[in-house]
Order: sequence, then C-alpha cells, then structure tokens
Amino acid sequence: MSRSMHLSAFLARLRSDRRGNILMLFGFALVPITFATGMAIDYGTAMRIQTDLNAAADAAALSATSLSMMDKPLADAEAQARIMFQAQAETVTGIIPFNFADPAQVMVHVTESSSPTEGYLRTATVTYRGQSLNSFSSILGTPTLTVQGTATAEASTAPDTDFYVMLDVSSSMALPTTTAGIDFLRSKTVWEDEPDGCAFACHQTNPGNPNIRDDNGNVIDYYTFAHANNIELRIDAGKRAVADVVTEAETEAKSNGAAYRFYLATFDRARNYRALTGATPSSDFADVRAKAATAQTVAIRKGAGNWNIQTEHGRSLAKLNAAITDNPGNGRRVPGDRPKAVLFLITDGMRNENANGQQLGAITTDQCDAIKARGVRIAVLYTTYTPESINYDRWSIDNVVGKLPDVAPALRTCASDSLFFEVSTNGNISKALTTLFQRAIRTSRLTR
Repeated sequence: MSRSMHLSAFLARLRSDRRGNILMLFGFALVPITFATGMAIDYGTAMRIQTDLNAAADAAALSATSLSMMDKPLADAEAQARIMFQAQAETVTGIIPFNFADPAQVMVHVTESSSPTEGYLRTATVTYRGQSLNSFSSILGTPTLTVQGTATAEASTAPDTDFYVMLDVSSSMALPTTTAGIDFLRSKTVWEDEPDGCAFACHQTNPGNPNIRDDNGNVIDYYTFAHANNIELRIDAGKRAVADVVTEAETEAKSNGAAYRFYLATFDRARNYRALTGATPSSDFADVRAKAATAQTVAIRKGAGNWNIQTEHGRSLAKLNAAITDNPGNGRRVPGDRPKAVLFLITDGMRNENANGQQLGAITTDQCDAIKARGVRIAVLYTTYTPESINYDRWSIDNVVGKLPDVAPALRTCASDSLFFEVSTNGNISKALTTLFQRAIRTSRLTR
C-alpha cells in the first residue's frame, strides 16, 4: 500500500472515531506543535549565525592587536579590524547583509594606555548587531531574529625587560627531585649517627659517614655521592630551569622584537650572595646559560659556627634590590624610558637565619614589598618543602615540620599578582619556571 493510501486511511479513521473527538484534539495540538517546531529551527539557525559572527568578531579584535599592528596608529588598527570582520561576516549566510558603515550595526573601537606596571597596552573592541532571516516568519509573526555580540582583545607591546633571577643554593635545595631519588639517598646513607639515613645531599667539607666513599675509597659528602649515582637534586633542576628559561626568552625576543637581559645570582647566607653574571644584566644568552651551570650549593664545615643556619632570604633580597641601580620603566625604547624589571625567586621558602637567634619558618616579606614598591614584579617558583623529606629526623620534627604550612602563603604574598607557581617532588621545575616566564610577558589575548 502506498504512503498516500496509508494517510487517507488514517484520516478516515480519525473522521469516524467518536470516542474522544480525536480529530478536534489533533487540530488543536497541531498549531502549537508547528509553532514550536518553527521556533526551534529558526532559533537554532540564529544561534549558528551568531556563533559564526562571534568568531569573526574575535578574529577582527585580535587582528587589531597583532604584533604587526601594535606600532601603527589607532585608526589603522580600527581599519584592519573592520576589514577582517567584513571579510568573514560576508561569508555568513541566512542574514540581512550588514551596512558596515552603520555604527548601530558594526562598531570598532581601539584604545591605548600606558602605566609603569602594565607598560603599553592596546585594547580593541568589536561590536555587531544583525538580523537572522526566519524560515517560518509567517508562523512566528516576525521575519527576523536579532543576533549580536561583542569581542574584546588586548595586547601589550613586548617591552624591553631585565630579568633578575635569584636561585636558592642552600643545603635544603640539595633534595632529590623525585621520590625514588629521596628513597635511594636515605637507604644508602644509614649509619650509626643517622639510623634513618638522610634525604638531603648536604655539601660538607668534612663528611662523616664512613660508608659513603668514591671508587678510590675516599669518604665523600652526600652531594658528591648523589651525583655519582645520577640522582638529580633540586639545585641541578634549578640550574637547568634557568638555562631553559633563558632559551625561551631568546626565542621570544626573536619573534616579538623585545630586548631581554638577565642578571643571575645565587644565595644561601647573605655573605655568600653571588652575582654570577656580573653587576649588570647581560644580553649574552649563551653566557648566561653557561653561568647558570656553575651554580652549586656552598660547601660548609659541619659543626662550625652557624653551620646549620644557611638561608637568609631577607638579607639576600636586600642585596638583589641594591643591584637594581635604576627603577624600571615601561620598556618602550623611547628617550628617557628604561626596561621593565621582573625578579624570579627560586626557593624552597624555608627561612633559616641568625637574627637575634636562629629564626626558622616562612620568609618575611618586607624586602619583597620594598622591591615591588620600585615597580619590579616578583615571580616566585616554590619548590615545595615537603614534610616527607624531614619527618624522620627528631630535630626537624620538633622545629621545622610544624612551620611548613606557613611557607607557601608567605611566598604568595611576596609574589606579584598571578606570578606564583609551586612545583613539588616529581614535578617539572623547568616547565614551571617557563610557565612563570610566559605569565610575566604579556601577549595578545581575548578577554570576552
């Protein structure tokens, strides 16, 4: 039987059915069903069109803040955004064509600002309002549905920037970077004075464990022993991270035209503060990488005065502050301006210094505040001081473990805005530092 014969038979049964006025009910239901179906189809079409136009607006806003447009007049940036939006909007079907000269339909606005903290910032906003054509206009009672949207993008011209890097080289940074490394070092360093072994590869001039020897039978310190067994320590990962971020900066500078320089220092006690790259920031990337490779923990003599008091953040930061001889500027390469400045502090955050007696715990932030007050942004990479690394040692349990929860909050306070990153055991310190670097340099991005 054909489809038309099936339909005729169905309608005949509806006409003859007296049980519930089926035909009448079907007729009443048909109107809202048709309206709902038409509305769903036309609304779905409008949403598809709006999505396409949103993408066009996004592309237009980004084009006005692209690297090639950042040094051009605002009028040129606005013209570029209009060209981009029109080119893409004209490919969208199912709408009443835009009058691109009508600000009620298409509006492009580009502004710029400058500040000591943000540098040179350009913001582009693209707003549109159009009409999607309805397929069921006679049923819905309206020929169109409104589609509209706004996209905003902002970017800063990549400013010339001096990066000051402070790498903590105190003995606690000689902790293996992996759980396996910690377990290995502890298991191999057990002896009568340390029945639970030691996870830290302390660099001592008078190593005392008679079981730790080199191939020639000489007693060696745990630092040397760890390296002889290919155990990566946090100091090693920190050095590699600095070299990697210098390479990242070199790549970025080639693409964005900014001039980047690096000043690299290591610290434990303030008197051991070392400016590895010299007194001023260097633009010789290869030399900075080579200097980073020379960083190491400072050998100490166990039992000497203050031998176990090694991490002076405050006094070391004060030396770094003194090394920044001129306050930073906006980095725009115009007469009278100076490069921006960012300080990277790489540390496990545990303060251990002699200030009217031994002071243990979270760092004090007065020097951080003084540095930030000069317009220097501070990025902190916190290599987590984990309880597992010391909770087998009685003195550490009594004096250090209880203070660990305060370390991260203090470092967050030291850091500027979003420039804090924590990486714990088994984490990737190089990736973490590169992430901080990318946060510190601004690029064109959508803000809608």
